[in-house]
Amino acid sequence: MGSRKENVSNEKLKELCPDLPSGPLDKFRKSASFDWRRMKLVYETVNTIEFKNKIWDFMQNHPLFHHSEAALSLDQERHLTTKRMYTIYNEQFLPVEKIVEDPRLFPAESEAMFMFDSSLAVKVSLTFRMFTNVIQGSGRAHHYHYIEDAAKGKIGGCFALTEVSHGSNAKGMRATATYMPEKKQFVLHTADFEAAKCWVGSLGKCATHAIVYAKLISKGQNHGLHAFVVPIRDPKTLKPYPGVVVGDLGEKIGLNGVDNGFVMFHNYHLPKDALLDKLGGVDENGDYKTPFRDPNKRFGASLGILSGGRVHITAITSYYLVKAIVIAIRYSAVRKQFGPENAAEETPVLEYQQQVIACFVEFVFVGWLSCNNIYMLVRELHALSSAVKPISGWTSRDGIQNCRECCGGHGYLKASAIGDLRNDNDANCTYEGENSLLLQQASNWLINVWSRREALRPEDSPLGSLKFLEGADLTLKDKCQWRTIQETILPENLIYAYKWLTTYILKMTCDKVNKLKAEGKDGFQAKNDSQSYNAVTLSIVYGENFVLNHFYKTALEFDDLACRNVLLKLVSLYGAFILEKHLATLYIGGFFSGEQGLLLREGILQLCAQLTPEAVALVDTLAPPDYCLRSVLGRSDGEAYKHIQNNVMTYPGSLSRPEWWRDVVFWQSYAPSKL
Repeated sequence: MGSRKENVSNEKLKELCPDLPSGPLDKFRKSASFDWRRMKLVYETVNTIEFKNKIWDFMQNHPLFHHSEAALSLDQERHLTTKRMYTIYNEQFLPVEKIVEDPRLFPAESEAMFMFDSSLAVKVSLTFRMFTNVIQGSGRAHHYHYIEDAAKGKIGGCFALTEVSHGSNAKGMRATATYMPEKKQFVLHTADFEAAKCWVGSLGKCATHAIVYAKLISKGQNHGLHAFVVPIRDPKTLKPYPGVVVGDLGEKIGLNGVDNGFVMFHNYHLPKDALLDKLGGVDENGDYKTPFRDPNKRFGASLGILSGGRVHITAITSYYLVKAIVIAIRYSAVRKQFGPENAAEETPVLEYQQQVIACFVEFVFVGWLSCNNIYMLVRELHALSSAVKPISGWTSRDGIQNCRECCGGHGYLKASAIGDLRNDNDANCTYEGENSLLLQQASNWLINVWSRREALRPEDSPLGSLKFLEGADLTLKDKCQWRTIQETILPENLIYAYKWLTTYILKMTCDKVNKLKAEGKDGFQAKNDSQSYNAVTLSIVYGENFVLNHFYKTALEFDDLACRNVLLKLVSLYGAFILEKHLATLYIGGFFSGEQGLLLREGILQLCAQLTPEAVALVDTLAPPDYCLRSVLGRSDGEAYKHIQNNVMTYPGSLSRPEWWRDVVFWQSYAPSKL
């Protein structure tokens, strides 16, 4: 990102990021070798910091955004989130012209809202952003009035692809839109509840319009899934139109401020212009027209527009993980748990080297990826986003759980905020494409690339994710020559090890597919039977390789020496940590031998020890304001136990007798005589 070269004075940084409150965390902050404010410029600019501060200041000063200690009912939570959505959207912090001037403001706005409340951020994204993005990508000029109406808040949108009995299998979906040339209309129909569109965010209570994917039927021929803009409710009354049955899916394990819904259509008539037909449609007579000769490529281009959604989810998962890491590291620094015998005081849990701080790597990566909208329709972005979205979701899932456990029993308090982060993040492993299916799509692209590895052109990989294939055949002949821990954890050595690993797994996957085909299996069977140990691992390693290389490049280009030294240690830790998961393959392929795996593991422990003094300052760099973090364990003053005391003492009903106290007295007084 351009921020790496930004010349910003210390005074300006201090103005943007005021001193943190003094307290038990001071000694850890003083042990850091770098300036936590300057480290922000690895992924931030003055512009993005000021922009997020503006949004956070607005929220903190507006009564609608004040937090409630008492638990809200489902309806109250939906109501509050919706009011907040319209309030924040009405401020128009990020009009289109600002995004054009500085694309980095778009992920900054998303981050600011997610750090405050994930339900709010999801509602804004679905109601206004995703709805209009699909119309922009798949529609024509006569559809743009929907974009204008959404921008003005006159209508609320949503995105309806998944069906009750079909989730990731888009081609198996059953909703139909049959064209009637005599009326110049489509008839939208769902035969039964299993064909109903479901899990549609913002549809349960609020949305007035939906992007609905249905099979286009014309002159008796099925032309596959196409997108339609469908009025669902009257914007003036919020009552569904005749022929539409719409409802709410109810309480979920997380994100309950978002009203996920379902919708069924009973011979619901739509005008011909409801079809978003840039990529394919029918003329007035019902003859199908498309610029694509291959129907699969049209369908792929249609869903390719959704790559931006996967990029966004990759960013979302990093926001959840960052908040969890901030809470866990700060609490671990002040939490005391055992220690050496006869020690003057117990050892902070932070010293146990069990905290995950490599989330810094992902946070920097997704900030960069979110700004590359210029490449939204290239196949490489589809493959890359299909790989990194599962990696990011699973990393956050496991990392947040690790943070919860590292915080001990207090991490189980709702007031710690980690439980809500865990629950809200969980959906990221499923929506916008189930992870296993996405990994298959990424591996399919890579398999097709392997055969022409020597003839790749720059336009094949504008993002640079295929650089590992340069000299691939020579790379595969190499063996690891490292004999010391220091050699093993050098960033450049880990980068090369990942180049070898990615190349090796790609070749092995291609060999496996070809072998299965030679045995008589068709293309589908061959790819399906090569998933375990091959294609799935290939996609994961491909994504990890690119994330690692991007962070290494970022670290090398950062102009502050103290920050750069810490960043390079993070490169080593992240690279060694993810490489260790593939030790079996490194040995099977012959790259590792002898005790090199043990050297790698010992290197990870040494790096954790080296980074322990930097940990609190690193999370200070990433942390949102306490007002957004909203955790008794993770506040910036480090006074965790005082905040726990205040929370339990002031929680509604904490010190009062329950209204049902007589039931307790009754059973204690009378029940024993009945036994």
